[in-house]
Amino acid sequence: MARLDENHPIAAVLAGALDRFRVRRQVPGLSPDERLDGKLALVTGGASGLGFATSVDLARRGARVILADRRDPGLARRRAVSLGVAPDAVEPMEVDLSDLHAIDRLVADLAGRAIRLDRLVLNAAIVPTAARTTPQGLDEMFVVNYLSSFALVSGLLDAGVLPRDRPDGDVPRVVFVCSESHRWSEPLALENLDAPRDGSPRRVLTWYGTYKLMLATFAWELARRLQVDGAPRVAVFALCPGAMRTGIARELPALLRAPLDVMMRLLFQDPFVADEPVLHLACSRALEGRTAVYLHKMVRKDVDPKAADPGMGRALWAASETVLAMTKPAAAPVAAPAGAAAK
Repeated sequence: MARLDENHPIAAVLAGALDRFRVRRQVPGLSPDERLDGKLALVTGGASGLGFATSVDLARRGARVILADRRDPGLARRRAVSLGVAPDAVEPMEVDLSDLHAIDRLVADLAGRAIRLDRLVLNAAIVPTAARTTPQGLDEMFVVNYLSSFALVSGLLDAGVLPRDRPDGDVPRVVFVCSESHRWSEPLALENLDAPRDGSPRRVLTWYGTYKLMLATFAWELARRLQVDGAPRVAVFALCPGAMRTGIARELPALLRAPLDVMMRLLFQDPFVADEPVLHLACSRALEGRTAVYLHKMVRKDVDPKAADPGMGRALWAASETVLAMTKPAAAPVAAPAGAAAK
């Protein structure tokens, strides 16, 4: 796919609108009996847009859904109930994915309740118009769009909340909401992964593509690491949902946002349509025993070769672990035993 001219938001909208008409379905839809009865899912960014639609539709297919967001997940739950979802099918959980310590608390809470997830949908993303820092001093867009997913998945695996070996043999699935924009990015430069980014609004889509490339690269490395003798212990999938009407561009200046809103209403998919590939990757029986599958809408594709490169996957993993380690609180010094002689 050609790179967007100047990464301009209007050009991005037009490219997304064209995709709606030129990307033709290849993958069949789910049958009514492909359900998640008795399964537990967690959806990040679940209070609005694609995340909300996914949460509602997973619940409609029988799942119990933990709706994780920093923007009033309780209100989102009430909206879901108003759409016919059973009140006990959606659990709101407030978490700020820009705060890595909040992610640690989320994992600890789930582990303390002996939660075992069957599906994890990593959907949260932002498109800020200015650079902002997180509580740990990192760039907010970098953390929300990439590092939070690395931290959350790593924490859930380490805590057993995302189990590698279920007694019933049922393989959990992790679904990354990626983007075709991962193909626009230049190869990743990992020397200063946590360096502040250029906060210029004109560069925001360039950075968006970079973080989606990081996400896809992490996903494919995760898929490799979670296989034993070629069989996935946790299946890993990714997708681009195509252009849809959401509030992700709400921070754009009003002069840009007004025409974008008009074009989105006229040309873009509703999130309850755009979530079809998410539901397919979460529910399809045809994917049992599979991993590292990527959908662009309902078309199966390979990820960009940059994302599939095992060497880059290992390097990104190591660099991400280094950044995370630097954000952990320093361990308190161990006090010397009372009465110990000074040396």
